[in-house]
Amino acid sequence: MNKLLQYTGLFSAGLLLATSALAADITAAQVASTPLPNPQDMFSWTTQQKVVGFSHSAQLFSTENMQRGYWISPLWPARPDQIWRANQLRYQYGSNANGTPHTGNTVDDYMKHSKATALLVLKDGNVALERYAMGITPWTLWDSKSAAKSITSTLLGMAIKDGYISSVDDPIDMYVTELHGTAYQGVPLRAMLHMASGVAWNENYLDPNSDISTLLKCVNNSGTNTPSCALNLLASRPHAIDPATGVNAVPGAVFNYSTGEAFLTGLAIQRATRLSLAQYMQRKLWQPLGMEANGNWWTWNGVSFGAGGFNATLHDYGRWGLYVMNNGRLPDGTRTLPEHWMRGATTWTMASALPYYADNGQYGYMWWFAPAYDDNQVGATNFASPIYVNIGAPLQNTDNPAGAVPVQARSPVQGQPDSVSDWTFEAQGAFGQLIAINQREHLVVVQWSVWDKPSPTCCDTTNPENSADDPYNEQATFLNALLTALH
Repeated sequence: MNKLLQYTGLFSAGLLLATSALAADITAAQVASTPLPNPQDMFSWTTQQKVVGFSHSAQLFSTENMQRGYWISPLWPARPDQIWRANQLRYQYGSNANGTPHTGNTVDDYMKHSKATALLVLKDGNVALERYAMGITPWTLWDSKSAAKSITSTLLGMAIKDGYISSVDDPIDMYVTELHGTAYQGVPLRAMLHMASGVAWNENYLDPNSDISTLLKCVNNSGTNTPSCALNLLASRPHAIDPATGVNAVPGAVFNYSTGEAFLTGLAIQRATRLSLAQYMQRKLWQPLGMEANGNWWTWNGVSFGAGGFNATLHDYGRWGLYVMNNGRLPDGTRTLPEHWMRGATTWTMASALPYYADNGQYGYMWWFAPAYDDNQVGATNFASPIYVNIGAPLQNTDNPAGAVPVQARSPVQGQPDSVSDWTFEAQGAFGQLIAINQREHLVVVQWSVWDKPSPTCCDTTNPENSADDPYNEQATFLNALLTALH
C-alpha cells in the first residue's frame, strides 16, 4: 500500500483522525522560520527550538538510517464508536481560579497542557485517535530521547533469543571488555537493565560538570570519537555508596537512573551481534514489522547510542508499540523475544520512596510503571479523575493466560481496587516523549511533546535532577481516561 492510500485510510465514518494543526501557542509558520538550534544547548532550547531540533535529528547529529522494506503494515481506522469515544473523552484534572475541580478537560486541552506536537492512540491495533500540532506532520521523524532505552532493552532480549547473548545474568564486561578492572566489572546485564549497577552516576542536567552533561559533550563534540569518549567516561566512574549500609552498593540493590548504563547496554548488544543497533533493528524488526518510512538512530563510528537518538514517524512508533504489546511477535506470528521476556521486563523493582505510590515497584528492564491514584497524601491539589480504572482485577503485566499465578503479588493502593491501569507500562523520554502500552486492553499510546523541563518537576534550584517526583500527573490521568473510554 502506498503512503497516500495509507493516510487516506485514516478517515472513517466522517470522523477526521489526523489534524495538521491545533489551536496552539506556536504556529507552523513560526517553527518553519526557526533555524536549527545548537545541540550543545539542548537543555536551554526554547519551545520553538525543541520542535525544530527534535524533528531534525539527522541534521544535528551523526545518524544511521533504518531502511523500510517494500511491504508496509497497514494501520486501519478503529471502529467508528471507538474513534468517537477517544476523540470525545473528558477527564477531571487541576483546579479553577476559585479552587473548584477543573472538569471536562478534552483531548485538545491535554495536548495544549502537555505541549504535545503529536498524539496517536491505537486500540486493538487500529487508529482510534491521531493529532498533530506546531507544524508536525505524519511524515515527521521525531527524536525518542530516553524512550530509546526501552527499545534498547528489548533488542537485548532479541539478542538473547538469537543466541548472541547467553543470559541477563552475563556480566557486562563479558561483552565490553574495556570495563575489566572498573566498577562495572562483574555487574550483570540484569542490573544494568534495572539501572542498579552499583556504579556512581550523576544525572543532574543543570550541573555542567555532571556525568550526564559530560556524556552529552561526548555526543556533541567528539564526532567519530564519540563511542570511545563515552566509554572512557563510564570506565572512570567509581562505585556508588549504598545509603542504607554506608559501603559500596551491591549490583541490583540501589536504583540510580543512568543514561550511561543504557549506552553500555546498547554497546554490549553491538559487540555481541557485530551490528550497530540501527543495523540490528533494520534486519530484525524495521522491515519485518512493515514500517512505512526510513528511520534513523544516532550512530558514530559504527556505534549507535543506546540511550537515545532513535527517530521515526508517529505511525512507526505505534507499530513498534504493537510489537511489544504482542510480546515480541511479528505480523506473521514469528516470536522474536524469549518466552515471557516482557513479563520479566515489566516485573517492577525499586519501589518508589513516595508513600502509597508504586509500592510494588516502579522500574523494570528500562520500562516505567507510572499509575495515577488519588493524591490525598500530598494535598489533593490535582483533583484527578479517573484516578484509577476499575475494570476487573487483572494479573499484573504478564503474557500468562488468565487465572495463572501472577508474577508478583499486588496489594490495593490506598484501599482502591485492583485497576486495569496496573497493566500500563511506559517508555519515557525527556521533555514528554511517551510510548504507553497496556496489554490487557490492547492499547498503545504514543505522545511527542516539548515540555519546558525534562520532566514536570525537574531541573530548578529546588530539584535539579530528573526524578519525576510528582506521579499524580495529568499524563497518567489522561491514560486512565483513555482506558476507561475504550474498554
